[in-house]
Amino acid sequence: MAEINRRKAAFKFCFWLAVSVALFGYIIYSYTSGQMIQWYYYTASLDGYAVDANRSMDATKEKPAILAIRKQGEIDGLVAIPVKKGDRLPRHANGVISQAEIKSGKRAVVEGETIKMMVPWQIKETKGFKFKDTFKHKGIRTNPWSGAWNVAMVLSLGLALGLFAEGFTDLFGLKIGKIEHGH
Repeated sequence: MAEINRRKAAFKFCFWLAVSVALFGYIIYSYTSGQMIQWYYYTASLDGYAVDANRSMDATKEKPAILAIRKQGEIDGLVAIPVKKGDRLPRHANGVISQAEIKSGKRAVVEGETIKMMVPWQIKETKGFKFKDTFKHKGIRTNPWSGAWNVAMVLSLGLALGLFAEGFTDLFGLKIGKIEHGH
């Protein structure tokens, strides 16, 4: 076994520990601040109203959710913001209620400066499969770079944790030497 320099091993251990903690912190901040979600829910793929579909999931025909229509800003609570196809979605939006859905009047209708949401989700069947149809993820176009960012973060974190583990084994003298196989 080769002689291990403890000072170098301690530096390697501490450095990669700090990098791993920083990456974890950045990823958690990105998620909790809404930055990651805003990158994913990027633009509207049709004309309609941008909403936070999670806020109105408990609405029923008997007790509809009333969404205030605002012209701009961010989604904070029961709010709907008009968007055109290709517009950047406002912060905290995760779906779009299409103009066609509004015109049909079956699930949501515009009443003055509000949208009355009566059926935020329903069970549908297509090609023999049943699924829960909600406004979440509907009418949006995702940013393809958000997926690349996620992959880069996972790879970076994996590399940092691997080098952190290597520093740990070096520090405590647990490094296993290469095994020579005879012919």
